[in-house]
Amino acid sequence: MAGAPSLPSWRSPRILLPLLGLLATLVWGLFLLVDRGRYVRSVDCYVQGKITLVASPVGGRLIALGVNEGDRVKMGELIATIDTTGDRYNRKHNVSANISPYRTLARDLAKKVRIAREVADARDHYHRGKALLSSRFISAQDLEDLETTYEKKKEALQEVRRMVAADREELAVSEVHPRNRTVFAPRKGQIIQRLVTLGDAVKPFQPLLSLVDPLSREDIWLDAYLRETQVWKVHPGQKVRIRIDAYPGVRFSGHVLEFIPAASQAFSRLPLQNAAGTFVKVVQRIPVRIVFDDLRGRALYPGMSAEVAIVRKS
Repeated sequence: MAGAPSLPSWRSPRILLPLLGLLATLVWGLFLLVDRGRYVRSVDCYVQGKITLVASPVGGRLIALGVNEGDRVKMGELIATIDTTGDRYNRKHNVSANISPYRTLARDLAKKVRIAREVADARDHYHRGKALLSSRFISAQDLEDLETTYEKKKEALQEVRRMVAADREELAVSEVHPRNRTVFAPRKGQIIQRLVTLGDAVKPFQPLLSLVDPLSREDIWLDAYLRETQVWKVHPGQKVRIRIDAYPGVRFSGHVLEFIPAASQAFSRLPLQNAAGTFVKVVQRIPVRIVFDDLRGRALYPGMSAEVAIVRKS
């Protein structure tokens, strides 16, 4: 009579492998349960920033553009020059008012040349007088008169030079002067896009380029798109752990600033129309704005991808 078949040992791969798989599933499920109780996570996050569009208040032809994409600029730095001396500009302004500053400058320049000659003559007369005084051909009083005349001519030359400088400054700031219009950087930052090329005809207030400061904590933030079922777990002030895909080894910190009071679907150009009877419920995304506590010296550019973990009990 054959013996009864023996049961497989628990150490048998047929038993051990399913047990290990079940144990791993339980551990992973426990980890997810604890993690969901501690954090609200999202991978639908993007870096945003204050992008400044730089424009010229007047139209004309772009004759100089001294910056390229990626260049850093300081506040007040010259970045572009617009030629506004075309026929349209001349017709718009009073031509006689444009000619007047030129005439004033030309008159003062001619006066400067004339007085410079007089200064040279007075100087020669003074030096010649000193030689004649040593030979006793003139008196000391005559030499003193020559020196006085020389000093007065030098003072007159300095005065006319100041007048010429003032005339040039008047031309540079005159609103009716058909000059080239310079465009300066309104703030410090980095050029992220050039919207025109050299030689383009631009209109008044047409954007020329855009810039952002990627190192400024006040100008850079995150927009995290949370599922609407997660919103009740989040409130302003909660701490946030941030990971930027461009810097995988760096951990950033921040906090929740505010909710954007509308779902992403509300900003869609083609919003869903549910009146046709084919309604399918879709979980919407609510934008949450997160600000950085410290950028850790890293440059963050708008559009970078990120992952966040919002600490619920904070």
